[in-house]
Amino acid sequence: MAKKLTSLKKDAPAGMLNKPVAALAIVPLNKSLTVTARKAYNVMLHIAQRQGAQGADGSTGFSAPLNAILRGFGAGSNVAVDAKRYIEQMMSTKIEWRPLSRGEQWSLLPADAAAASFAEGGAADTRDELRMFNMLSEVRLYKKNGENWVTWFYPPTIQQQMLGPNRWARLELETIAQLGTYTAVALYEICARYRDNPGGVTARQHWSWWVAVLKGSELARQREWRKFKNEFVSPAIRDINEISDLEIELLEYKEGRAVAEVQFAVRRKQAPEVAAARAEQQPADVTQVARALALGLRESDVDAFMERYGEATVARALDAMQRYAGAGASKPIVNKAAYLKTILAGLENEAHPTVAQPGTPAPAPAAAAPGPMAAAPRPAAAVREAGLQNPATAAQQAQSRALAQARAVFEALPEAEQAAWMERLRAHVVAAGTATPTLMRRLDARQWQSPLVMASMVRFYMEQNGLG
Repeated sequence: MAKKLTSLKKDAPAGMLNKPVAALAIVPLNKSLTVTARKAYNVMLHIAQRQGAQGADGSTGFSAPLNAILRGFGAGSNVAVDAKRYIEQMMSTKIEWRPLSRGEQWSLLPADAAAASFAEGGAADTRDELRMFNMLSEVRLYKKNGENWVTWFYPPTIQQQMLGPNRWARLELETIAQLGTYTAVALYEICARYRDNPGGVTARQHWSWWVAVLKGSELARQREWRKFKNEFVSPAIRDINEISDLEIELLEYKEGRAVAEVQFAVRRKQAPEVAAARAEQQPADVTQVARALALGLRESDVDAFMERYGEATVARALDAMQRYAGAGASKPIVNKAAYLKTILAGLENEAHPTVAQPGTPAPAPAAAAPGPMAAAPRPAAAVREAGLQNPATAAQQAQSRALAQARAVFEALPEAEQAAWMERLRAHVVAAGTATPTLMRRLDARQWQSPLVMASMVRFYMEQNGLG
């Protein structure tokens, strides 16, 4: 195996990873894997391959400074604690390593024959089988000369293939670092395997195979292909074609009117307009994730938003959320994921404006985060800004945006403050003579999410703030 590792190190430039084909199509079985964890795992494999063989039984680990694997932690963060989240993912996630095709399954020798076969340069006897492992068997985090270091170990039965693969895909780590979603990273890794394939296509698989592999979760396999393609695959293809040296195209095969099988056409660009690989591997960037966690969001929500809206848009939304939180706002954000989603919807509406139908709520404007009600646009101002737009339509659109923003702000209020507003609304409708039995029952039960109550509540809230 030492001979094979030496060959790998000579053949691969410093910024390239020779990843075994058996590890390209992985499916987490017991939990989802984040894009940051997958990127970090690639960096760790690259470091391990360049450090060389550490014993066929995996008894000796591989070591590196933590900032060579993960970067972007905030100055005030506990790096070891934050990094532990990704390390724990690798150790606790059970992975099914799915073959791209029948001829590219694990090729492992019995332990007593492995060393002798590789030492003699002989060919391994292949054996087709499905194997499941944890990604790492042990990890140690510690301080060394004042710097955070990590030592890791691979399960012995897969270390042979991870460090000395019989077949591998050559991956550019700089490209992986720039891809912002799990689907894009997974699809790039698989397609890179076929970069120089004479047929120019990946293996043809049922669409459910692709959903599980490209989403990073076995739980995603029942997702309808049409929706998964539109939300995840198409944006990933655009990113790969823009950033990498590959040009890929989705090919679908139908049975009747429904898509049954899927594969991808892959070709190398004639004159790739991509940056050359850097001298060293690129650590996985956790900058935006760290910011989101500091604001109280969950990483799974952040990953989902990045899949849907893109990393740059999420970064802008976090900027807005951070400004509101840092302004000493008297109204804390209760549902932080819903709050961020409202900002993202506003940014998307700003980038791709559509003409709303009269009476249809539209996303909040992207000029500011849902926050103090003074930031909500007035219908009159929106009409003036509409220019040649029909004044009535412009006013309806502006009112819809204001209502949507008011609702987002109300949803972010603490429960006690929401209850106080409901008491005020109750007194108001009784005094105005507009109370109905159904509305009173909803108010007494504190069911502000009810469409009946919410419609009245939002308008009342706007009026009380002088924004109606």
